[in-house]
Amino acid sequence: MPLHRVAVARGELAVRDHGDRAPLLLVHGFPLDGEIWRPQIEAFRGARRVLAPDLMGFGGSSAAGRASVEEHADDLATLLDRLVARRAVVVGLSMGGYVALAFWRRHPDRCAGLVLASTRAGPDSEAGRAGRYQMVIAVTQHGVAAVCDAMATRLVGPDAPPALQAHLRAVMSRQPRDGVIAALKAMAARASSAPQLPGITVPTLVITGAADALIDPAESHALAAAIPGARLVVVPGAGHLVNLEEPGAFNAAAGQFLEAVDHT
Repeated sequence: MPLHRVAVARGELAVRDHGDRAPLLLVHGFPLDGEIWRPQIEAFRGARRVLAPDLMGFGGSSAAGRASVEEHADDLATLLDRLVARRAVVVGLSMGGYVALAFWRRHPDRCAGLVLASTRAGPDSEAGRAGRYQMVIAVTQHGVAAVCDAMATRLVGPDAPPALQAHLRAVMSRQPRDGVIAALKAMAARASSAPQLPGITVPTLVITGAADALIDPAESHALAAAIPGARLVVVPGAGHLVNLEEPGAFNAAAGQFLEAVDHT
């Protein structure tokens, strides 16, 4: 899918920009890029403007990355400014969910709704942070292949087709080393979003795969329970990348949600 570049602080974001009408801003997970949203771009580009950037440090964006999820959120606000889009429904998956929650905290007036997929509000546990820093060491010594080896099978459910796993390995392997390292450190350092959840006032959808091996679906139940009026959808059989494994179920849930947002 064609990319164009948009200037943000200290670099450029590469973004897929399709369609028009009310924007839908898709924020990818780690260690991937905006290409993972292809099924959603195809599904929604006829009904609204769909923006699928590569976060700084990933894909076609500047390779240095960001030191915090808040900086990524600010990049997205700048992106909306540059594209003359006042508000967007923000869809964040995994790491993208951390960024989406930071976007709500920092730019609530720019957020028309939230879709939080395969993510959590809490910070990393002590063991989780240690694991991220071990991965930093592995990537520093062995390159991004170390991430591919560690994550390829855990990103999807046990019944995911081999072709999808191969595609994910290809996407992961092309990510810049420095961006991957920066993202690992940013995720390890992030603060909890839990205190802000009861104050979320925009419509919110929480989606998880029942077979998610990276973030326990119980985290999604807790997330939805803490946000006033949030709806929870659990997709049977899907793993962490629920939007790619079960795009029909994901798009149906998101489509219903977007219709509701449009009528609020």
